[in-house]
Amino acid sequence: MTQLTAEKVADYLPLAGRMPHIAGRIINVTHQIPYHISKSAGGVTMVTNQNLHTPPLSPGAKTTTANDEDLELLAAPVSKLGRHHARSRTLRAKFRAAEWLIVQNRGHGALNAGLQSLNDEYQTLHIGWTGPIKDESTKKVIPAETLKEEDKAKIESLLMDSGHIIPIFLDSKSRGHYEGYCKEVLWPLFHYLVWTNDSDGTAEKQYWEDYVAVNRQFAETIASNYRPGDIIFVNDYHLLLVPEMLREIIPDAPIGLFFHATFPSSEIFRCLTTRKEVLRGLLGANLIGFQTYSYARHFIGSCTRVLGCESTQTGVNVNGHIVSVGTFPIGIDANRVEQFRREPAVSTKMKAIRDMYAGKKIIIGRDKLDATKGVLQKLHTFEKFLHDYPEWRKEVVLIQVTTPTHGDNSKLETKVSELVSHINGQYGSLEHSPIHYYHQDIDRDEYYALLSVADVGLITSLRDGMNTTSLEYIICQKEAHGPLILSEFTGTAGSLSAAFIVNPFDYAGVAKAINEALLMGPEDKLTRHSQLINYVLEHSAAFWAKSFVRQLVESTKNFSLQSQATPALDPAKFIQSYKKANKRLMFFDYDGTLTPIVSVPTDAKPSADMLEYLQALCNDPHNEVWVVSGRDQACLEDWLGHVKNLGLSAEHGCFLKAAGSSQWTNVLDDIDMSWKKDVTEIFDYYTERTEGSFVEHKKSSITWHYRMADEEYGQFQAKECQNHLENSVVSKMPVEILVGKKNLEVRPMMINKGEIVKRIVSQSLDADFIVCAGDDKTDEDMFRTLSAMYFARYQDQLNEGSTTSWNEIKSSLYSITVGPSMKKSMANWQVEAPANIIRLLGDMAEADKQR
Repeated sequence: MTQLTAEKVADYLPLAGRMPHIAGRIINVTHQIPYHISKSAGGVTMVTNQNLHTPPLSPGAKTTTANDEDLELLAAPVSKLGRHHARSRTLRAKFRAAEWLIVQNRGHGALNAGLQSLNDEYQTLHIGWTGPIKDESTKKVIPAETLKEEDKAKIESLLMDSGHIIPIFLDSKSRGHYEGYCKEVLWPLFHYLVWTNDSDGTAEKQYWEDYVAVNRQFAETIASNYRPGDIIFVNDYHLLLVPEMLREIIPDAPIGLFFHATFPSSEIFRCLTTRKEVLRGLLGANLIGFQTYSYARHFIGSCTRVLGCESTQTGVNVNGHIVSVGTFPIGIDANRVEQFRREPAVSTKMKAIRDMYAGKKIIIGRDKLDATKGVLQKLHTFEKFLHDYPEWRKEVVLIQVTTPTHGDNSKLETKVSELVSHINGQYGSLEHSPIHYYHQDIDRDEYYALLSVADVGLITSLRDGMNTTSLEYIICQKEAHGPLILSEFTGTAGSLSAAFIVNPFDYAGVAKAINEALLMGPEDKLTRHSQLINYVLEHSAAFWAKSFVRQLVESTKNFSLQSQATPALDPAKFIQSYKKANKRLMFFDYDGTLTPIVSVPTDAKPSADMLEYLQALCNDPHNEVWVVSGRDQACLEDWLGHVKNLGLSAEHGCFLKAAGSSQWTNVLDDIDMSWKKDVTEIFDYYTERTEGSFVEHKKSSITWHYRMADEEYGQFQAKECQNHLENSVVSKMPVEILVGKKNLEVRPMMINKGEIVKRIVSQSLDADFIVCAGDDKTDEDMFRTLSAMYFARYQDQLNEGSTTSWNEIKSSLYSITVGPSMKKSMANWQVEAPANIIRLLGDMAEADKQR
């Protein structure tokens, strides 16, 4: 027996162990590539910097240097001039070919670091928009339409050589896509800023068309570069339609999408006019990742309420296609931050800041200037702090830096400036201003100097997908151990429990936290900081990217078992396989399979032909025949109990009666059924409010029927009821919801037709022919279980060196779905109607006579 080692055990743990093998490449897709491209009149010299590990250096590369910096300018704590002054040592890569210059950009550091880390284990390809291409001589943007093909070729070659990057040249639609739909529609909605400006919708309609067009261009570029074995890793809300578009072009491609922004509750998301299109676009992926559990639950809730999808705690079922939904908090590249903060210029600026504010406690705030970052709330909080704790008025200074961002935020800037002036006038003097406010971009050295010199870090975001500033602050406080005050509405709040977690709307509460942070002793600071730094170092950007890829591979491992358009059954081939078999195992659903669906359930009595064929099959000692139905025991006994040697399963596998037995086995004996009370109350609530609906109680489950209700209103109420159940019951108890044909059924999670089939098959391992027929979603459990069992057998044979193909392995499995030809199912084969199943029974019975 192979020895069990710790490493082998780790491979079975989620998000642990070695990275999985990928046959192809990882195609990383971002809205914009991590480089700025510009045109100059320069020569053909290739320029790069040797401090970066990736992208790789080009042959003959040389490092750019600058003259000695003006020490006085360097020492300025925050200087607009300093930002444009040449550094003695840059850490950004530069590449030049002919007149084209490519410079690594500074934005999205965590994302780019995470994607870059995948180069350690895999071959990668990066696809993204070039971003605005500028002409250095005129400082104007060069439209992509005016670029010559030879210029595009030069840029493509340079990017491929320097970083395995494929650029996308977007035309004028890029403005409507990014500045229009992304920034004017999606970004405000995702951050709970529902639009208040009056509009006739014309601009939004054009933005949407541009958004679709750009997503289509991305999908086509990805598809043209895709090779079998590749996996596709799409990032953020700029490309939400790409997964569905790719699925249309490459049906079997493994696709993951990570959503970096916040995802709002379904009540907010439903305000989006294109809500269905956006959700369907996302659901083309195999795995969708979010920063926090609450964002993931909001997304699942929106799929339920807007599209009526079935959902679980970990994913969404879309027409039989299982989309996994997971939580993957992003981190930062701690080593790179450490490298930045150790730059000589940082320590010089730290000294300048300390000298300027000698004897003062320093609180640092650094935010983008937009409505979601809570800058006004931070200032009101600081005013409350100075009012409630007067002893600190001349002892503390708040250095607040706000960097300009997209859009017109002039009104907000004015409010902030006025509030700063008001507070400084109220609590300041000629010798001391409690707030030092800078509205400008700051140099990287200044940024890390501010984070390193702070006594307290203050972040009061109202909505923030993650907020990596908090993580960088923790790294910069390795020596000082300054406390962090963090808004509960940031994505990082759920992970950084050792910080002071505050509600930014509670001014008194945040003021109290500031006071406690300033008074905290060295031991408490060290204890809190140790917890924070351990989390940041362990959950790095590389950990995020590799965790997502590992889960994506896991989600697509059994992709061949996913629902798909099912081919029509060949009866002749079926009978041929039946005749060759020595041990046959058969499972049949009742309603919709052995009998047609009827409007009155009690009218679905078995036909004489069907009973005759069933009895003939049961008489053959080579056959083991089961009817696995949602009907109760009494009904099955009444209609089928007289068929000798027929096995029966009632209520979707809750009760079992083996062939030749007169006793029913209750599978529910050890199952907790206390959930029934809560479910009944919820169903009764919706029954009272939905005319024509009613509740059906079974021993193992409860079903809410709305087939007699108004069709449109009934569907609306069903979605609301499903969402209510998922939040109130499914999240707390081991039950699941089945969305049926105009009904919702709640049953124990481990009791279904699939579990019964697994139980029966395990007792008949010598069966060399299995047939399973059904028509609805409850029967998909049987198909899924049988496919998984055969796939496991296939994997075992592969591991043993067998060359038997998957098609050969499953050739003895006939899982048959009853329904239209385009129906998606986990079954292998399809027939149109119950009459086809009855005909198959007759053909099998006739074949037995010929033996």
